[in-house]
Amino acid sequence: MSKRISPPDLEAANILLRELFEEVNKWESQLAGGIKLPVGATAVQGLRQTEISFGNPRNKLIFLTEEAFKEAGVELTPIFRKQMRGEYDFYSMSLTVNLRPQPGAQFRWLCCELDFSPKGKSEPIVQTIFPQSEWRTVMEWGVGMTLGLNENLNWSVGVDGTQETELANLAGHWKANIASKNKLKGFVVVPEFTYEAGRSEITAVGEGGSTCYWYIQDAEMLKKTTVEFATVFKVPQGTESIKLRGIAWAEANMNWLSANLRDVFGELDDRFKNLLQQKDKAARQLARGISEEWRLALPKT
Repeated sequence: MSKRISPPDLEAANILLRELFEEVNKWESQLAGGIKLPVGATAVQGLRQTEISFGNPRNKLIFLTEEAFKEAGVELTPIFRKQMRGEYDFYSMSLTVNLRPQPGAQFRWLCCELDFSPKGKSEPIVQTIFPQSEWRTVMEWGVGMTLGLNENLNWSVGVDGTQETELANLAGHWKANIASKNKLKGFVVVPEFTYEAGRSEITAVGEGGSTCYWYIQDAEMLKKTTVEFATVFKVPQGTESIKLRGIAWAEANMNWLSANLRDVFGELDDRFKNLLQQKDKAARQLARGISEEWRLALPKT
């Protein structure tokens, strides 16, 4: 998958989940006579009560300057020195997304979309984003990481010293950008990067535009999960502020949900039957999520 996945209509999803809960609860109550645990209604209610939240994008918004890189021992390439001196102001920013599933609720996708504005001649440009699929091997180590930027404004990663064995076994192209934290060559922008999604598939797109997306797939996303999404972006010099819109959502594991609804599936209204038989469509229309907007004053020091 390399193209954008359109975000769900979160308000419509809330309404649909409420209606599905009422429908399932009605039939389970009739069929079980109050004797059996209403497993289907409990599953749907678990989705309804699952929460997603954003962190504060101002928390790790950093002005990037040629001098700061020099102090960190990094000599920027000529193209970025030129842009920083007379064309663009560069910034790094990281933003956390927190997924808090109710006990028993299972999700398969966690997605995040960040849209920078204004559009037009003053439009912010996304230079690079993290995490990306090529970093999956390192992400699976499950340890705290430090994120830095090298001379090309590409990511360099510092890992815990206990991973020395894994570092020694990395292929050559990885060794150039990964080191133990005390040997990291780069300007540090995220001292403690947070990624709790475990062994998951990562798709990230958006470099060169003003909107970026991450899609994280895990067949059984069961527990509290916090993922940090990092960007480097540039704006025309003189820009004082930008607007950022974020939307994050999680899509249910439809195999899990269908298994919990099997006792009442035959009794459900046809619109729910038809929807639940289209698992990808159902997962999107029953998603849990959040949408927020921020006006960010851009620091100049």
